[in-house]
Amino acid sequence: MKKIFFLFAITCVILVSSCKDKDSDRFKFLTEPVWVAVSLMANGVDATGPGGLLEGFVGDAKFNADGTGTFGTYTGTWQFNVTEDKLILATPSLPITITLDILELTSTSLKVKGSVPDTQNLTGPPIEIQMTFRPK
Repeated sequence: MKKIFFLFAITCVILVSSCKDKDSDRFKFLTEPVWVAVSLMANGVDATGPGGLLEGFVGDAKFNADGTGTFGTYTGTWQFNVTEDKLILATPSLPITITLDILELTSTSLKVKGSVPDTQNLTGPPIEIQMTFRPK
């Protein structure tokens, strides 16, 4: 009787774990669409023009399920933090890794914000960036 109960318990655990969806909703929201930049702001000002801080992020962003992606003109990697409330972007084209707070992530909207060092004034405050995307 104990052997039957033990086999039944193991079978239940295997079935439950195999049926569990391993990708969170946030992961699916981020990776399924191609995102189009709607607003790219630095210190509250449009930063997309020639020479603008976020000029390279203009265009489409695609977050692949394998952790790679394209972000405007950049190619690199992305990841969530453990709680999936931050988005971490890395690309060889930029000297730093960018960590962004996720303000909104749904099937219809991606809004992130963060700060980056001011390379023109290293002793000054960081530049606050905010990016908004919609699915293509």
